[in-house]
Amino acid sequence: MVIDWKRLFFMAATTVWGVAQAAGAAQGKAVYGAEYYRSPVGFAIQLAGNVGEIRSGHFHTGLDIRALQGPGSPVYAAADGFVSRVGVSPTGYGHVLYITHPNSETSVYGHLESFEPRIARWVRSQQYAKRSFRVDLYPASGQFPVKQGERIAALGNTGSSGGPHLHFEIRDAYGRPRNLIAEGVFNVPDRIPPTVSRVLLYEIDSVAGAPRRRLRQAVAVRTLPDGTTQPEDSVLTLHGPGYLAYEVIDYKEGRSNTMGVYSLRQAVDGGRHFSFRLDRIDFATTGYVAAFVDYPENRQARRTSVLRAYVSPNNRLANYGPERRLGDGTIRVADSAGRRVETVIRDDAGNATTLRFTIVRGEPMPAGEEPQGRGVMWWSGAQFRLPGATVDIPGRALYESMVLEATQDTVAGRPVVRIGSEDVPLQRAATISLAADSVPASLRSKLVVVSVDDRGRLSNVGGGWEAERRRVVARSKRLGCFAVAADTLAPVVTGVYASEGRIPAGETVRWRATDDLSGIVRYSLTVDGRWELLAWDPKSRTLEYVPQRAAAGAETRHRLVLTVGDAKGNVKTWKGTYIW
Repeated sequence: MVIDWKRLFFMAATTVWGVAQAAGAAQGKAVYGAEYYRSPVGFAIQLAGNVGEIRSGHFHTGLDIRALQGPGSPVYAAADGFVSRVGVSPTGYGHVLYITHPNSETSVYGHLESFEPRIARWVRSQQYAKRSFRVDLYPASGQFPVKQGERIAALGNTGSSGGPHLHFEIRDAYGRPRNLIAEGVFNVPDRIPPTVSRVLLYEIDSVAGAPRRRLRQAVAVRTLPDGTTQPEDSVLTLHGPGYLAYEVIDYKEGRSNTMGVYSLRQAVDGGRHFSFRLDRIDFATTGYVAAFVDYPENRQARRTSVLRAYVSPNNRLANYGPERRLGDGTIRVADSAGRRVETVIRDDAGNATTLRFTIVRGEPMPAGEEPQGRGVMWWSGAQFRLPGATVDIPGRALYESMVLEATQDTVAGRPVVRIGSEDVPLQRAATISLAADSVPASLRSKLVVVSVDDRGRLSNVGGGWEAERRRVVARSKRLGCFAVAADTLAPVVTGVYASEGRIPAGETVRWRATDDLSGIVRYSLTVDGRWELLAWDPKSRTLEYVPQRAAAGAETRHRLVLTVGDAKGNVKTWKGTYIW
């Protein structure tokens, strides 16, 4: 094992510097605000996304600042400090800078188009030294000092970005992104309260020794002329224990982008019953967002988020209020008087929407069709065995205990193993082991596990043939239908410019690259026999090379060899000649 002493020293030093301020940050206090940090852009901040917005598998951790002056506009250091980390990746934050400040906090600038020249030259030298476009670098603390307001980069659209913008964070001394709008670090005009579109009421009973939740009522919410909100049915019914969920959306003034809400407080009969507040996002637990939301309903929602006023047993999020010590959000109605519910939902600017309704005792729900299978306890997991297939669900993978069934089925003519459904998320990955006895030995290295949707469409799960088990094995954080597929096709590579063409000054050489199943995982370019840096953008499926030109007016013919490979070892080699 190689120890990265520079990185370890940097992390230790950052922790020591932050001890005095960390105590306040740990209590959720905004220790450093607008007096310490300036805007990272030179124009008014308009948001395309905020801290705490629900994303696939995580909470959004920063402010997505709209590119009002377009890609390439300057990005500035929010405060004095030094560049402590630089990353380049085709996914995630793309081109990203981290600046550590004397107060022990770190500002993060993601999806950048480029770095300032002194940083860019160093990063490029490291990419060539490592022969890799993707790098994660930790410069020495004195290598790139910066002053507040100093230009450090250009705004862009790199990584997993849906359009040009700056992803900006301030992380506290413990590495947790702060809610910058709620804490008043930056002010964005906003007088629009959150919009609640539905109230959902679930009832819980038991089947096969495991709890079963069933949707008892879904009530639409309307906004009255005076701006107040009210469920269309202000009296809900519940027989056994249950809990509530709320379908919510929020906007900033003049913007169509959806935002996440900041807090929810639910009172029952005037007493505090359940609450959450998104002051800090912890990377160690952000994956538990799958339990924070009503996962099946949230998958159906296009723009809204469906939030549970309930804490499932396997939920480690620390964003719940003091009521968490008293219960998990379960509501019971023991008599005809009913329970009075008042729920207040706030955005990060303090705008609030209040709902008031009553839950009375109703008749038992119809028995309905009981789920088949066996009860799987969230803490212990389970193993399901079928002819030619095994599914292992580890303990603490499920967010709550439930009944699951594994069966063999056929979808669009393809044999599959069905375990639970795609509406069942997992915190820890299940292991899917499938037989492939009919596949010739020569193809075993090409095998992968795929998920199959109801229309027969395939999505790569990954994995591969394991000789010891004599199975195709993969790990998945979602249940559903699984099958074996062989990836025997190499990626398809097409040059944007025809070979033998002239590349005009200021232009780059580009190729479009696609793969049918396992995905592109490696790419390499040589120019006249020398390895050259190649950028890969999965969003546009584009590979790009910036020609290294000779003196002005001296054009030369260059021989290019591009190699692109997928996860199953299928390789496409493109050869051509360009003039620049």
